Amino acid sequence: MQHNDYNESGYIHFENFFAEPKLQETERILKKFHKSWLAVNAEGYKNGSINSHSITSGEFINEQERLALFRFITQEKIKSIVDSIFPEKAVFLNTQLFFDPFNPLQQNYWHRDIQYTGLSIDDQKEAIQSQNVVHFRIPFKPELGIELVPGTHKNWDLPEELETRLSLNGHKSSDSLERGKVISLDRGDLLVFSANMIHRGLYGRNRFSFDIIFCDDTPDFKEFIDPKNQPTPQELDVLDRQLFLNNP
Repeated sequence: MQHNDYNESGYIHFENFFAEPKLQETERILKKFHKSWLAVNAEGYKNGSINSHSITSGEFINEQERLALFRFITQEKIKSIVDSIFPEKAVFLNTQLFFDPFNPLQQNYWHRDIQYTGLSIDDQKEAIQSQNVVHFRIPFKPELGIELVPGTHKNWDLPEELETRLSLNGHKSSDSLERGKVISLDRGDLLVFSANMIHRGLYGRNRFSFDIIFCDDTPDFKEFIDPKNQPTPQELDVLDRQLFLNNP
């Protein structure tokens, strides 16, 4: 059912997916990371940043915390979903942490992640038919969630949606879309969604959400995978290697 639901809509919402002990350990590590990240990136945060990335690089966490995150990422409950929705082998790409903007009046924006890759519109239309990048979003507090347009992980924008997403012809990327569907999230939930689909994060409630991102194990994505975010050979010895690059 997971495979069928995801293929049709581009997302799956699991309520009460994570047990509290696992959340607490991961939350502690993420809060430590976030505090250090904010101290170093204060200017960027004040200028509009709404997420950070590369949490497993180890820049702001120690080796034990980094390994704990890798264990969380490779837990069987997550791995089984990855296996069920990807057509072929998938690998870990990166992590992100999402929070509210410094300016409470800052507007959110509709986008497809693929629009930031430098591909032409025609190439983007083609790529979403075969390339897969999937976010596993884990909220640590009740939040407004994600608004998405179901089915657009494989289907291109309607004309008004494209003009809104790209801010064309008087439209703004924060404008409402008729087909938008809001998925509210609570602590312990998991939202699995395609990065290819039209979506936007909903700011407010001091959101604090952790995204684990997986992609196809293909040459197309090699340049986007930073080795510093991947486990070391020593870490791989105590992890399930299947979800990491070049580690069958």
